[in-house]
Amino acid sequence: MSDIAALVAQANARGSTSAFADMLVEAKLPTDVDRAKAKIFQPLRLGSLSLQHRIVHPGLGRSRSDFGAESPLAAKYFAQRTTPGSLVISQATGVSADAVAWQWAASLYNDTQQAALVPVIQAVHDRGGFWFQQLFHVGRCTTPALVKLSRERAGLSPPEYGFRPMSSSAVAETGLNTHSGEVPGVPHALTIEEIKIVQEDFKKAAQRAVAAGADGIEILGGNGWLIDQFLHDNINIRTDEYGQTIENRSRFALEVVEAIAEVMGLNHWNRYYISAITWSFAESLICISHEDLSQEISVLSRISTV
Repeated sequence: MSDIAALVAQANARGSTSAFADMLVEAKLPTDVDRAKAKIFQPLRLGSLSLQHRIVHPGLGRSRSDFGAESPLAAKYFAQRTTPGSLVISQATGVSADAVAWQWAASLYNDTQQAALVPVIQAVHDRGGFWFQQLFHVGRCTTPALVKLSRERAGLSPPEYGFRPMSSSAVAETGLNTHSGEVPGVPHALTIEEIKIVQEDFKKAAQRAVAAGADGIEILGGNGWLIDQFLHDNINIRTDEYGQTIENRSRFALEVVEAIAEVMGLNHWNRYYISAITWSFAESLICISHEDLSQEISVLSRISTV
């Protein structure tokens, strides 16, 4: 155990976790680790991909993008962390100008951003790795100033409701946004028509990722972002087909899944990220009713089969 702790300490000593830190020293496994017996080093079949081991580079946020486009440093960063047959998941990538939570977040909704992504994915492929693009929309977890900045950079005028963030319902996020110094404020509740537009944004971003060379897509459906905001009944207070019941509150997530499956096919992308908070939400249904629990199991089963 002390060897493992030393390995983690060595990795953490490499530099900042919020930038593109170089790996100055190659981490070494403890000498007593038997790769032949350790399950983490066993091959894994993931949809149509054959991984050589089970160590996955998770999604993250490096905050070093240029107007949403990946920096050249990203290619070096991800290549350094790729081994033959490994799975690398990208930064959390916004699907539209309204989907940005901080100024230097990655996005994928225009040609410049798509072109900047190509050499990053190619660097991973050159090392024998596979690349999954993680797509998300922050929903209410941003501020009017950040939305205004992002839309103006994209050459977009404000919507009819101004530069307010959007969400499943007009229920405000709490606290202060450290990126702009603002209180998020009460978000705009998406109309049915606007929901369809956001789902189309996910689909278009997936198409751009595939065109840039991505092997798969991961949908970021947890951590309090927009998809999660539809799942929780303390945020989603809608009374239409996207609210009230568990099936209805899950509808937005499932329709995003289906939209991206049209792009990737069911055998090529295999990741829907649900945070611990979302899972605890599902588990809490045991205390509510068997009917609701069975509905949730049905919903999660549909997700897992995709």
